[in-house]
Amino acid sequence: MKVLIKKAISKLSLLNLFEKINFYRIKFKNKKKNTIFLKKYPTIKMPNDYFMYETFNLDYHKVYFGGKETANWIINHFQKYMDFSHKNILDWGCGSGRVLRHLPNIINKTNKVFGTDYNKEYTNWCKQHIENVTIKENLLSPPLQFEENFFDAIYGISIFTHLSEKMHQLWFKELHRVTKKSGIIILTTHGKCFRNKLTKKEQKKFDAGLLIEHTFKKEGNRLYASYQPPTFFKQLCKTYGFDVLEHIAGSIKNHKPQQDVWILQKNTL
Repeated sequence: MKVLIKKAISKLSLLNLFEKINFYRIKFKNKKKNTIFLKKYPTIKMPNDYFMYETFNLDYHKVYFGGKETANWIINHFQKYMDFSHKNILDWGCGSGRVLRHLPNIINKTNKVFGTDYNKEYTNWCKQHIENVTIKENLLSPPLQFEENFFDAIYGISIFTHLSEKMHQLWFKELHRVTKKSGIIILTTHGKCFRNKLTKKEQKKFDAGLLIEHTFKKEGNRLYASYQPPTFFKQLCKTYGFDVLEHIAGSIKNHKPQQDVWILQKNTL
């Protein structure tokens, strides 16, 4: 039902108005606890409210401490497959640094941390407020501003979830280019847990292994949603030279679907 409502709103060209109303609704809802957060942690710099709304959540505590938790989670996964020293690590689609800002304090100083995003407002904020990281801009499509075989570790949290099938292919090829041999990549997708967000017709296509796209806004925006059947994603990995080390299927937590996690390794062939 929500999908049909969004489609109707989009066709009526009311989506921008709907988004603005929703933003202010959530901002008002969280005003009290966000004010408490700022008083309790006056030295913590937070991004523009709309940046947080667009990329994750407008709850300052969840943005900051949830980002720290996610950063630790990512590094723990990487450490299962590599000795994490003297490595180049990339936050692909870093947004306004929710996860990226914590990495320099988690990994040792021999490592180099990089972030890249297609939204210049986000990257400008990161450049001004996050220390000990190198920030680059990219476009919605490749290439990245890095040489071949540069990164030992790359992660992209909920990036492919907002890209078209064409961009899936282009970015897989580009990620392969910038990753070192045997390098590790962590990605998340909308897997089977998100099936109920699809119409009956879309569910049949999803079950047949086809990517589903909800193009309510322009590609890359959070309202442009893609849903990746595991068979579709596994084939992409195989086609573009990655071995699947782990596929952790998402589950339902607090009545909300969680994204699938993919841990990949660049082929040495």
